[in-house]
Order: sequence, then C-alpha cells, then structure tokens
Amino acid sequence: MAAGREHLRSATLRIPIGFGASTDEVLQRAYRSYSDEYGAIQGRAADKLALVRQFDVPGMNRAMSICHCGGSGSLLAASYLDNHPDIVILPMLTSTYIYPFFHVYPSLSVWEKLVAYPTYSGLKSSLDGGLIRNSDGDFFQKDNPTGDFAVDAADYYASVHALYEIYSERPPAWLDARPRFFQFLYVAFAAAAGRRLENPRPLMVHAQHWFNQELAERFIEDFPNGKFIHTIRDPISGLDSWFERKLDMEMHRENHRPDLAVQYFDPAVATNLDLVARDWDRAHRGMESRSRAIRFEDMHLALEPTMRRLADWLDIPYCPSMLESTWNGTPYVVRIRGVAWCGPNPANAQRRWKNLGLTDRLVLFALLHNNFMAWNYPSPKALHRFWMRLCIIALFWIVPMKMELKNARVVLQLQALPNLRRGRFGFAFGAPVFLLKRRLRMMLLIAAAGRSRLVGNRPPLKLV
Repeated sequence: MAAGREHLRSATLRIPIGFGASTDEVLQRAYRSYSDEYGAIQGRAADKLALVRQFDVPGMNRAMSICHCGGSGSLLAASYLDNHPDIVILPMLTSTYIYPFFHVYPSLSVWEKLVAYPTYSGLKSSLDGGLIRNSDGDFFQKDNPTGDFAVDAADYYASVHALYEIYSERPPAWLDARPRFFQFLYVAFAAAAGRRLENPRPLMVHAQHWFNQELAERFIEDFPNGKFIHTIRDPISGLDSWFERKLDMEMHRENHRPDLAVQYFDPAVATNLDLVARDWDRAHRGMESRSRAIRFEDMHLALEPTMRRLADWLDIPYCPSMLESTWNGTPYVVRIRGVAWCGPNPANAQRRWKNLGLTDRLVLFALLHNNFMAWNYPSPKALHRFWMRLCIIALFWIVPMKMELKNARVVLQLQALPNLRRGRFGFAFGAPVFLLKRRLRMMLLIAAAGRSRLVGNRPPLKLV
C-alpha cells in the first residue's frame, strides 16, 4: 500500500525532485514533508499562482541585510519592517542559513533547494539553539506548535509549484544561479503568507545576523546594490547583556546540567572576544558606504524618527506599519525571564551593568571610546583624553572583571565540585588551571584590543 502511494505521488508530482531516495537526513525529511502535503497543494495552486504573478522576480534586485552587535535588537529591528508594503521578509532567523545551505547543497536544482531549505533552516536553528528559541528557524506550523510566525507547508509548496509553472522554461544557468534561489525563496514565502504588494519589485530583507565577512561578500555578489543595517547598543549595556546571553546559551546547550558538561563554561572571555576583540561594531571591510547602524535604545525611546531615517536611507516610503513589531502580521511578543512586551519598552533602554564592576566600566570606556563618541552614548569626560584612556587600560588590565568572577563561581560550584563528589578528580582539579589560563587570555585580549583600538584607523559604524 505504501509503495503504491509513493508510486502515485512520484508519477503525479510536476516538480522534478530527485532526492527522494537520498540518505541525507535533511533531504529525507524534506521529501517526506513535501510528499505528505501533495494532496493539499493541488487545491491551492490557482490562488498561489495569482499571488506569485504579482512579483517581477527577475527585477527584484533590491536587498538589505541585518546584522547584530551582541544583544542589540536585530530581530526587533527586522520586525518593524514586516508589514511594509514595499518589503518582503522571512520571519525571525529563517533567512539566516540561505548561503550556508547553498554551499552545502550546490548540486540540487533550484526547485529541489526550495523544497529542502525549510527543513534545513529548522534543523540548523535547532542545532544552534539557545540564542532565542529553537523555533526561530521554523518555516512551517507543523514544525512550530505555537504557529506564531510560521506558514502552512502546503501553502509554501503550492507557491513553489506556482514559481515552477511560471519560470521552469527559463535556461538552467539562469534558474540555478544563487540569486534566483534567494529571490524565489522570498516570493514563495510571501505568497504562502498571502502577502499582496503594490510594488512588483519589493526590497528583500535578509537576516545575516552574525557578523561574517564571507557571507557579506556573497550577498553583495548577488545584489551589488545591497545595503547593511547593523543594530548596536550602549557598549556597557551590550557587554552586560551579552554575558548573560552567552551564559544562558551554554546552560541551554547542556540542558541546564553544567555538571554533566564535557568542558568548562567560558562566557566571560567569549563575550569580550565578540564585542571587544572582534569587528562587530564596524562595517564589513570594503562596505562602509553601504552600511549604517541603528541604536537599540532608539528603537525603544525614539522609534518614529529612527524608522523615518531608516526608510529614507533604504529609499523606501515611510509607512506607519514601521511602528508595529510583527511577524507575518502577528505581534512579536518578547518574553524574557517571565516579562513580556511587544514593540518599544523604555525600561530596556536604561544603561545596565550588574555584571560589570567600576574598573570594568572604566576599561570599557577607555577601549571603546570611539564607539561612545560616534554613537552618542555618554562617557566620562576625563577619558576623552588619550593619555587618560591609556593609563586606565595600563592600570586595570590585570584586574579580573566581575563577569570573570561570576564565570569562576559557575565553574567551581556547578561544575568542579559536583564532579569532585563523583570522583572525577581529573576534571575537577582542572578547574583552577582552566580559570588561570582564561585570566591570562583575558589580559592578552584587553592588551591587544587596547593597541588596535587606541591607534587603529577603522572607524565605528555610522548611524543611519
């Protein structure tokens, strides 16, 4: 019976899918998902064909990518663009894996890629889980029980069928080009969500999310006029918040059993590597003119003027929908530690430093002075002088940061001691050596960052 049903499906599917017998887990799941929806796809084909025809896919060459700098509201910024009549966007982190996916499965046809990508996005998001929640990469309601921002799988596959009906006769070289997959994916999702737009060539908003030079270069290869928006935050609040996020991510990956982890937690060094040592606060190399930043605080305290400036820079009309935080028209409700809100929340805009001591803050004021100045965040006037910043770094680079001490308590109390009680002496007694090495690593990190940031010539991101 199952074999007969599979034969019937294989005979009636119009889109050529050649990976039905693949042993690849992603492709296996994708094929099952697609095959299971075939009965529903046919009944929705006409409606999706009408929706797809509203787009001029070959002319859709406007694109923008969003990157974050720590916990700086990149998803919030994107949510304000969700309902704009001149924009198509994939919700949450569903577009983050477009370029990695294309690299992993280069031999698939564009139609096979469109069928497989939703499964890849969901699985990849699950493996990378901990940033927000595992469903951030889910396309389909059946994969996301809440269904907050997902679409119906049959609607999506019917939209892919509509694209196939319109464009399948185009030359293979055109169809299999990387920009085509990008464009088709956005159109298929928009049609699946029932979007009706006035502009047949809308702006596509992509979530690169993580700062990555290689991915940014691929994006610009595909869309030479592409632009980047980076979300930024007061550096003091940014490090404080990102340390908590990194610690939460490590706890999540170990199912909140740090005593069973195979290695010690290291969120303190990881936080400073991300936000002090790396270039997340700067434009990608060679892309300064096409990159701008918006402040996390402004999205909570001055949303309308910020969105008006963003619309002007993106060359799209300002729309009142840019004041509404939604995904697929559904309010984007953020819940953190039992507190829920949607859209602007002025309490989030206050400077916070519960994981940073006084000397930590002074070192950050000194190291990131150019950021405070360029982004209009308050900082001590005494540290506007170069020699004062140099003295602060020289005096306090050897002093452990408060987040290092918190990290040490987690390592000793929640990892080393429980394992000592279990008789895992090698792991337990390795904790002091590990912490000493991480202290030396932090000292080297601060020294290197001080040298590059005090005498370097790469400016921080410009505000929009």
